[in-house]
Amino acid sequence: MNSRDRIPVTPAIPTRGQALRAAAQALIDAVAERASRTPCEAAEAAYYPGHPLGSVKAIEAEIIRRRAAEAA
Repeated sequence: MNSRDRIPVTPAIPTRGQALRAAAQALIDAVAERASRTPCEAAEAAYYPGHPLGSVKAIEAEIIRRRAAEAA
């Protein structure tokens, strides 16, 4: 059997439902990972030069404030 005789393999194309379930699961995983971070870790991940809050410490304080408000 030479390379011309091989049958090409085509990747399986997910159905719309499978794609939606996979996207929903990815979102759930991302939210869980984000929630598991400490406020300091989350602030460091969120910071970029020019961020409206200006510093990692300010972002961390905002995260702490929002988490406290959500818990209440």
